[in-house]
Amino acid sequence: MMMNYHRKPEGTDKPERKSFLISDQTGGVALVLVIWVVVVLVAIVGEFSYSMRTEINITRNFKEEEEAYQLALAGLEQAKAEILNVKDLSRMYVDDNGVLIFDPEEESPQRKGELGNGSFQYTIANEDGRLNLNTATIEQLRNIFVIAGVESKEIDAIVDSIFDWRDADDLHMLNGAEDDYYQSLDRPYNCKDGPFYMPEELLLVKGMTSGIFYGSLTDAKEKVPDGVGKYFTVYGSGVINKNTAPEVVLEAVFGPDMAANIISQRASGQITGSSDHGKIDSEFFNIISTGSNADGRIKRSVRAIVRKEDDTLEIVYWNDNIIE
Repeated sequence: MMMNYHRKPEGTDKPERKSFLISDQTGGVALVLVIWVVVVLVAIVGEFSYSMRTEINITRNFKEEEEAYQLALAGLEQAKAEILNVKDLSRMYVDDNGVLIFDPEEESPQRKGELGNGSFQYTIANEDGRLNLNTATIEQLRNIFVIAGVESKEIDAIVDSIFDWRDADDLHMLNGAEDDYYQSLDRPYNCKDGPFYMPEELLLVKGMTSGIFYGSLTDAKEKVPDGVGKYFTVYGSGVINKNTAPEVVLEAVFGPDMAANIISQRASGQITGSSDHGKIDSEFFNIISTGSNADGRIKRSVRAIVRKEDDTLEIVYWNDNIIE
């Protein structure tokens, strides 16, 4: 019996295995590349999404901050209108809460308002009720710091340095300072040898600290309960308005006995009539206006000091970047 044998062509098995291996390797590489492409695309999309959210938040915050700023300006304009409408400044006084009252018949002025989706509120203070840094005497300055609770060893340095800061010469007082002291500091600067431009300039004077000026430090050795900054100004003739000056200023300028007498008179109503000591009218007013967006999350404050002369107001100081 004859049997037929069919032989496969030589070499046919080997090429088939090679083709299978190449196909398997190519598919694996392609899969890895696809995964990497997907990962890169996800990262790009995520970064783009994050960038867009950031841009949107920045734009929204800028919009709301600008709205708050415009609301603060609206409050400032209302404050200016309130001052311009006052016919007799000699009738104004400060109530028990420290609020400046222009009209005794309107004891609770509404110094706030709403506009659009936001709101504003403002305060008005009388600069003529503060001690002028550029005209105050050594005794008056010393009294302010003593009454405010500053340690006696610091007062001599501060008061003498104030005089050295504002005088034109380069000779320092006993406890004062001139260029030689200020140039020796870690961040050197020159003694001004000129008048103060603003009360905050006191922070550059030898011996003065933010705790004494603002009353905000936790260090008991440097802390003054309310700070002395609010008692000073750089505007006006230096004559104090007796109806608006705080008791600390009255006592520093007039002495404790006369200050007590003035406070007693004010308790019965504002002081009227002329006097050889102090005055009852005013020229300069300090306005701080704060605007808030709808939810009160974003606020902007502006500060202006205005001078009233007849029926006009002149802005003599402007700061639209204050922190309240």
